[in-house]
Amino acid sequence: MMIGAVLAGGSDKEVGTIETVASLVGLAFQIQDDILDVTSDAKTLGKPVLSDEKNNKTTYVTLEGLEKAKHDVAEISAKAVEELHSLGKTNEFLEALIEMLITREK
Repeated sequence: MMIGAVLAGGSDKEVGTIETVASLVGLAFQIQDDILDVTSDAKTLGKPVLSDEKNNKTTYVTLEGLEKAKHDVAEISAKAVEELHSLGKTNEFLEALIEMLITREK
């Protein structure tokens, strides 16, 4: 995302904002991945489920619980969109992409 901002001629501040957005989206994506490992099935997800648990892997869900993880995905994603809006420009595609990434079911 930062490369896109640089190539689009973004200022240092704008590139920094995009870096924050990307970091928030990445965190929300990973939390959603942890949620799906617990709540989905292999057919829907396209990969084995409960693999984190089987491998004794600590995840956001194991640390914070499923409900807090779901809440935090929504909150972190909203923060990412808020940061995006702080640029003073509208990017419906990027907002839709963020929404899709964190509400995905597979």
